Amino acid sequence: MTKKSSMDLAARAAEAAGSARRAAGYCGLWHPNGKAFCTRPPHEDQQHVDYYTGRTSITDASGIEWRE
Repeated sequence: MTKKSSMDLAARAAEAAGSARRAAGYCGLWHPNGKAFCTRPPHEDQQHVDYYTGRTSITDASGIEWRE
């Protein structure tokens, strides 16, 4: 497999993952550090949150929050 085709495969996999998040009803925007994505329903504002990643306790209401 050439380097170009492996990059194409990685890009296709990333697009498929984003499509799956949108199909599941999430906004799906990746956090700038790449370790979280917005798990809010699609929205118009610039406030994003990943309700699962970054929680310090199971009782926390949300995890990582950021603005676009």
